[in-house]
Amino acid sequence: MFGDKVLVGYSSTNIDEKNRLRLPKFTCADAGDKLVVVPDGNRLLIYSSVILEEYVDKIDEIQDINMRKELLAEFRTFCEGVLVETTVDKSNRINLSDNLHFNDKNVELQGAGDRVILYGDFSYPELYRKRG
Repeated sequence: MFGDKVLVGYSSTNIDEKNRLRLPKFTCADAGDKLVVVPDGNRLLIYSSVILEEYVDKIDEIQDINMRKELLAEFRTFCEGVLVETTVDKSNRINLSDNLHFNDKNVELQGAGDRVILYGDFSYPELYRKRG
């Protein structure tokens, strides 16, 4: 399952003509895994939706009301930036949003703990730019 282990690795790959990305072996992705893609400046962050659910559960456990409100506000801002919610297919690919325009189909993927970072030459609507 994507994110079951600490994600460490690096891969160069291509986005196909249908805007799909094949996930490399280091991601431990399985068919049916649910992922979210979040823009972060000139890169995309790919997370397991399970990690986001666990984060919400941790927020629910916080007793300090003010701290809880602050974390929920941060989480809400993060979620507003989600560009794609997708599922890994049988060929270990994910569909990337039609809102993404790749100027170059060659991309770099880097494992970074609980997420994969996608570097490439792409653009997306201003609406999804990380707020903060």
